[in-house]
Amino acid sequence: MTNRYKHSGATGDLIYSLPIVKHTGGGAFYLHLNQMDWIGQHYYGSPPAPFHQGRMTQDDYDYMREFMEAQEYITYFGIMDPVIEITHNLDRFRPQFVGHPANYLDLYAQVHNVSPDLMYTPWLTVPDPVVESGRDVVINRTLRWIGSTPAPIWDDLKAQGYEDRALFVGLPEEYAAFTQTTGWDIPYYATGTMLELAQVIGGAKTFIGNQSQAYALAVGLGIPDIRLEARVDMPLARNECYFPRFPNIRYA
Repeated sequence: MTNRYKHSGATGDLIYSLPIVKHTGGGAFYLHLNQMDWIGQHYYGSPPAPFHQGRMTQDDYDYMREFMEAQEYITYFGIMDPVIEITHNLDRFRPQFVGHPANYLDLYAQVHNVSPDLMYTPWLTVPDPVVESGRDVVINRTLRWIGSTPAPIWDDLKAQGYEDRALFVGLPEEYAAFTQTTGWDIPYYATGTMLELAQVIGGAKTFIGNQSQAYALAVGLGIPDIRLEARVDMPLARNECYFPRFPNIRYA
């Protein structure tokens, strides 16, 4: 039987599941739509955080499609239907994820009986990466799990000259908040699909940001230098995106 994988999102969670797809032979991948609110209530006893509420819709599928189809181990990217027989339910990580006992990659490996060593090599590819002249640093800072004031990382990196080499990807309101709170003056690069976002990140030498789909893409693409502004609501070791086995990632 051809492998058939399914996932309900969110986007970053899905990106971190793709090493399982790659190392179990690949195949068809189905997005289970409109499950995020149920997931929050079922596993955590409350609605999901505002940035996840109502997500993984047809629009999200359309946003992801070109990127997913560009991964060589995904033969088909479609929408989940009850009649489809799934061979690999990638949502099985969720019960183990409650309480954040480990990071995404280790939990996926544990649940799907894949060697953790296989999870710690780049698993994403992107066609035609975008390299903006003189801008080899890509920044994305979402409005989630950050403190009320910018982390010291931004002042330190500005003093080191990163501002002159950087551009920002993400939502317009994230860009406005970033420039206002950090004082950085850098260009905004608009992207309309996950593939376009991955192409910009894929052309970078350095990625700087907090927990987001952009950070997940940077990790999966193996960007040489990654700086994560970690969540402030829990210890670093319990951040689900803390990957100490990756030597190219630094934390603040």
